[in-house]
Amino acid sequence: MFRHWMRHTAFVPKGLLRYRVLEMLSEKPMSGSEIMDRIEEETHGAWRPSPGSIYPMLTWLQEKGFVKALPRDENGIKRYELTDKGRKLLEEKSKIRERLVERMVSFPLLIPPPFAGSFSEDRLRELHEPIKRLFTAFRDFMILSRDKATKEDIAEAGRVFEEAAEKIGELNRKIKG
Repeated sequence: MFRHWMRHTAFVPKGLLRYRVLEMLSEKPMSGSEIMDRIEEETHGAWRPSPGSIYPMLTWLQEKGFVKALPRDENGIKRYELTDKGRKLLEEKSKIRERLVERMVSFPLLIPPPFAGSFSEDRLRELHEPIKRLFTAFRDFMILSRDKATKEDIAEAGRVFEEAAEKIGELNRKIKG
């Protein structure tokens, strides 16, 4: 049911989808259906963008000169490739994303999340650096592992997260008494 809900909910900002499509086209020419298949694969079936999202976006990217349509292949499939203008846009967006992520990582946790209740500012400051380090390590792992991580690397990361969750769970049980 959860996967069904995610497939039909517009929860991904259009700019993020556009950025991901540009990234994929920077790797190799792809058709709209190949893009949808790849995103579905990357999200382990949790989300597949609709043709109504992908094809108008590809048309817009083509009209703006960021991608160009290649001649249809022998099967009639129309693929798109990134233009130099598209590569430049992708580089600019990558720099903006890096700066945004850096700001997010370095932003102090002075405003407690809604679930924190009356957690004091001092306690939030004490947790800021470890959370920042964890977020940075996780972000870097996700970026590096997209194409390079082995199954063993992914499994090891899973074990680390399981161990961390278990230890925090133990702390929670200790605090509850």
